[in-house]
Amino acid sequence: MKWFVWATGVAAVVGGLAGCGGGGGGGGGGGFLPVAPAAPAAAMTVSVSINGTAVPGSSNGQYTVKPGDTVEITPSQSADWTTSTTAASTAALRNPNVTAAKWSAQILNTATLATTYTVTAKASANAAVTKDTVLTVAAGDARNGLYKVFASNSAKPTLALDFDAMFYTFTDADGVVLSDVFSADAALVGSYVFKSARNTDATNNARFRLTTDTVVGAFPFEIAQNAGFYGVQPFVASRALVTTQSELDGIYTRFGLSMTATTRNSDIRKTKIAGGGTVLLHCNEVAITTVDACPTISLVTYNITPGATPDAWRVVNAADPTDVGGFSIAKVAGQNVYLSAGVIAGTSTAPATSVFRIALPSTAAWPSTTATATDTNGSWGSMSFDATTYGSTVTRADGSAASVGYALSFAGLPEGLTSVNSPGPNSYFGMQNGALSAVIGARGGPVAGYLQIGLIN
Repeated sequence: MKWFVWATGVAAVVGGLAGCGGGGGGGGGGGFLPVAPAAPAAAMTVSVSINGTAVPGSSNGQYTVKPGDTVEITPSQSADWTTSTTAASTAALRNPNVTAAKWSAQILNTATLATTYTVTAKASANAAVTKDTVLTVAAGDARNGLYKVFASNSAKPTLALDFDAMFYTFTDADGVVLSDVFSADAALVGSYVFKSARNTDATNNARFRLTTDTVVGAFPFEIAQNAGFYGVQPFVASRALVTTQSELDGIYTRFGLSMTATTRNSDIRKTKIAGGGTVLLHCNEVAITTVDACPTISLVTYNITPGATPDAWRVVNAADPTDVGGFSIAKVAGQNVYLSAGVIAGTSTAPATSVFRIALPSTAAWPSTTATATDTNGSWGSMSFDATTYGSTVTRADGSAASVGYALSFAGLPEGLTSVNSPGPNSYFGMQNGALSAVIGARGGPVAGYLQIGLIN
């Protein structure tokens, strides 16, 4: 019986050859051997683990993951890998590690909508043998995303925060990237601590807090005009910058720092943006004076035009076209906050000057507030205002604690501004708007160039 089956198979093969003109020559077909069917290609299977734990196989190859999860896919045979997403996918990878024996990566999602990411294993021996692993990635943390930074050392990097992976990336204007992890501050709910190799202080005061679309914190930025030297310094970052010119208008109290390689000074001004965001005016009087009361000789007028990006605005002195600058307006708790940082080019008679500016809307209201704050001394702690007093308790970079309590005076000052500890030797000015607060050292004095910024709790 076995012989009969074999013979029949031979006959079928021979018949097939004859039909193609290949069976001539007599001999009755002797000497032909049966053609064995090709061995079927081994199917590709995969095993999947999430955060180190194996997960059951899915009949449709789909696995649900959270942003920040680490996924490992192990194929049943040596594999090459491809990945794919839909056009609208917001999934991304961190720390991918791909070999013929394993695919591994941390899955990220920068959006607040769920998305998918497909990983395909292709057998190295036969690319036609494949297996898809479809990762359904849950929505990312709403705080994830890119923030534009205005740092008190005059830098303007971007800050990418990923609360699912607890990972941050600063990218400066030259494309230099600085990345590491951050962690929740165990001592203060809602605060986070940056890990950075730049920070060599006894206490890590590189920290931050958030409100909607705004980050206020400190990071070991390079000290202005001192290449290679770093110090923890304040910054404000926003992803809600105004792009409509008519929304720039307002009367602001503006604090600023001006820095060279060896000097620091303060700048306190009243500033007004008017004309549907087309004109900026400030008063250059030694005494802090409102724009409307400014003597004509001291009033400086700048024309405002769109800047290099939709959220940046360029200013040019109407009387001196070489006097140029730029600023942005962030929306913080529904209020405008003026932010600027950069470098004023040097001349034959003056060195380059690094600058930082922050301005809050002028208001007669002066609520009692407490803020979490950072300062240009590298400290982190709290600052508070009530009707008569400014107080601050901080931890310095060396780990020591410091507290002050100074009297306020509003006499003779425009609304929205108070003097602090005046006429004491260390005198300051303060401002707040219910969302942010700030204190700056009086210009030309022993604390000139000091700035503290707080996000009101």
